[in-house]
Amino acid sequence: MVLLKTILSAVAVLFVTSQVQVQAAPAKLDKRLLLPTAPSATDIDGAHLLLQNDVDSSKIIKNAYVLLSRARGYYDGMNACLSMGDGGYIYIPGTSGANELVSLLNNNPAAQKEVTAYSQFWVYNGVPGIFSNCLAVNKNTGKTDWIPCSTQLPTVCFNSVMRRVLLFEDASRQIKVDTPVGTIQGWRDQNAFRFLGIPYAEPPVGNLRFASPVAKAPFTGTFDAIRYKGVCPQTTQAAGFIPMLLSYLENGATEKEDCLNLNVYTPSLKGKGQELLPVMLYIHGGGFTTYSGSVIIFEPGNMVSRGGVVVVTINYRLGMLGWFENEAAWGRSEIQGNQALRDQILALQWVQKNIASFGGDPTRVTVFGESAGATSIRALLAAPVAFPLYQGVIGESDPINIPFKTPDDAASITNYFLQALNCADVACARTRPIDDVLTAQGVANTKALADDKWTTWALVERPSIDGLLIKTEFSAMVKAGTYNTKANIMWGTVHDEAGLFVPQYFPNVVPIANVTTALSLVFSQAQSELMLSNPMFQPDPSDSDAVRNLFTRAGTEFYFFCPLRYLSRQMTKRKPVYNFRFNRGRDTPLVGEGYCSSSTGRVCHSADIQPVFGSGAAVPGFAQTGDDARFARQVIDRFTTFAKIGNPNPTASMPGVENKNPDVTGINWKAYDDSNPVYELNVQSSMSSNLENAECNWIETVFKYSFWTEVPGNLP
Repeated sequence: MVLLKTILSAVAVLFVTSQVQVQAAPAKLDKRLLLPTAPSATDIDGAHLLLQNDVDSSKIIKNAYVLLSRARGYYDGMNACLSMGDGGYIYIPGTSGANELVSLLNNNPAAQKEVTAYSQFWVYNGVPGIFSNCLAVNKNTGKTDWIPCSTQLPTVCFNSVMRRVLLFEDASRQIKVDTPVGTIQGWRDQNAFRFLGIPYAEPPVGNLRFASPVAKAPFTGTFDAIRYKGVCPQTTQAAGFIPMLLSYLENGATEKEDCLNLNVYTPSLKGKGQELLPVMLYIHGGGFTTYSGSVIIFEPGNMVSRGGVVVVTINYRLGMLGWFENEAAWGRSEIQGNQALRDQILALQWVQKNIASFGGDPTRVTVFGESAGATSIRALLAAPVAFPLYQGVIGESDPINIPFKTPDDAASITNYFLQALNCADVACARTRPIDDVLTAQGVANTKALADDKWTTWALVERPSIDGLLIKTEFSAMVKAGTYNTKANIMWGTVHDEAGLFVPQYFPNVVPIANVTTALSLVFSQAQSELMLSNPMFQPDPSDSDAVRNLFTRAGTEFYFFCPLRYLSRQMTKRKPVYNFRFNRGRDTPLVGEGYCSSSTGRVCHSADIQPVFGSGAAVPGFAQTGDDARFARQVIDRFTTFAKIGNPNPTASMPGVENKNPDVTGINWKAYDDSNPVYELNVQSSMSSNLENAECNWIETVFKYSFWTEVPGNLP
């Protein structure tokens, strides 16, 4: 682990150096001091970011503003602008400029309802007009008016700060927010107010290692939320190295156990009585062993400003620190287990108590996540204690055919872990250095995967049926209707999910003659032979990469697509469910050509992340233009619409841009039914029915799902 950190540090230095040579940062950037002059959001009483964001990185947004919605006289309004760090002259060139500002006011979902009572707005023009008159914009006429400076109106300030990208960010426009846990000071860029690294739990160290999380006590003074804080200790496979590197570069902090923090991004700090915004809480993936809530590809600024939603990203404990239990050895009173899931629930409880201070509505929370994050969502749908904490879920690429661990399986990997640590009990394991913990975790994972290779290395560690949070396997809860049947559900896959695992299992092209041996690396010998007995699962002799492509198709259908179809068909009888499949995606930045690169036409596991956040240009040297930007707009608009109304189809009365995007309004996203409808996301999306119908029917009736075959007593 020390070697890995040394390598990462060296790479980070090289990356920073190369970027500085290409694009020198202005001297004012990357200010990290907590400014004592930062205004209070309570005093400002309503601050909303205004910009027309089409998420195209080739376009410089020339008209970005901050609306201060509390009515003030001209001079008070200008002083409020100055306190926000932006008193710059706003030039409104006649009718066209006024109309552009009016359009921003009318179409901005974060601010639209706060300005309906006013026909005029102050704009900062440096000097008052003659005879005590000052310049205002009239939204009814689209012209500027000179009116008495004492008139009480909302104020429009310039927003001169640029959008943040990796390594280049201006944190000088700071603001304080009063919350139930104390005063928190963050900053804004062009498209979000940002409050970073806020602890929601006490450090899980010492006697709290392997224990359930404890809510963070309120703090005194002003909490510094200017910078990201520590990321949870993690290991990496080859596929996780670049994301882990990006996590280091993004955070500017090392891994440490004191990592249970979250980040809040909002387009609007609401004033008294103003309507709060929907909240979207993201749970990151990474196989429960890698990533953090602040990796650069999870950069949510475009989602926040375009969608008019508050986004929260979180850290939770990874690896054996998050999934340690042995009910027979210690009982649930000493070690409850599912620590990572308990972290996520505590973060959701923090949101319920505090998010209104950031403009978010605690009664409209949607949890979304990818890969292990989507598996976490499955666990939240199964844990009754979490049901009141959210109203909707969006699951991306959950390998849903990998069931929750049984208590015996959870105990088995814990025992492997303790053996590798040379410990006989919890007390001993709590004294071991973190590098020893991560090394022992790697040994335990290898042994557990040998026992249950059908799980794949991506989910060796995962939620367990602990009898406290989770009472039974998820598929059984769906059958019985005991999952959260009130939740709005939208979930899906990417087209070539299992392709991500090809380089780990099959680094080179496999001869067709070795197909049974190859598939037996993932499936049992009997499963491999059964699959190859079906004419639908044969390697194509005309395909030069037939075996790996067969694995990609079969693995995608078996682990992801078909079981999701099976469960959705049952769930939609209780409440509408919306299913999607990504047929377009983006490669992870800095990852070179390979089996899953976009040049191959494959859309593999994790390729959906950047379109969802609109983060394709967050790393310098990478752009989000043309069809990439168009696709990101469509995905953001669908996801944020679902967060707003529990349905991915926008209504005509919704404020914002969703109902003006022809790629969204041009097709109705049909809820699930017995025709197995799937919304296929692409530049031009479409609805399809009964995709892979014959294959899924065969898997369901003959091959059988793992959540039946691997969980004792769980039957179709």
